[in-house]
Amino acid sequence: MSVDQENLNMLREVIGDDLQEIIEAFLTTSPEILGQIKFSIELEDAAGVQLHSHTLKGSAANIGAQHLPALCAELEAKAKEGVVTPAFAQMYANIEVESQQVFNFLKEFLQSF
Repeated sequence: MSVDQENLNMLREVIGDDLQEIIEAFLTTSPEILGQIKFSIELEDAAGVQLHSHTLKGSAANIGAQHLPALCAELEAKAKEGVVTPAFAQMYANIEVESQQVFNFLKEFLQSF
């Protein structure tokens, strides 16, 4: 499963309907962040890759994504080395696939509000 549903249910109990706004914000901003990661890779801008993968990692962790934060952390760590390599493209592709699974799960979860 792409998202820890128990975590989301706990968050809903604690913060109520505000969780809906948090999820909607994640669904709105994350595609843009993904685009920034991809663009940074294309520009061979390691600092940009590091920044944007760090941002997505934190956002994904906050909504209970299970695998996406680790994928982002892996790319962030490679970007810290300061050189964009061909491996970044595959790492990004993995992030993109996992992100789509998270988005799909969250869109379905929002139906329960």
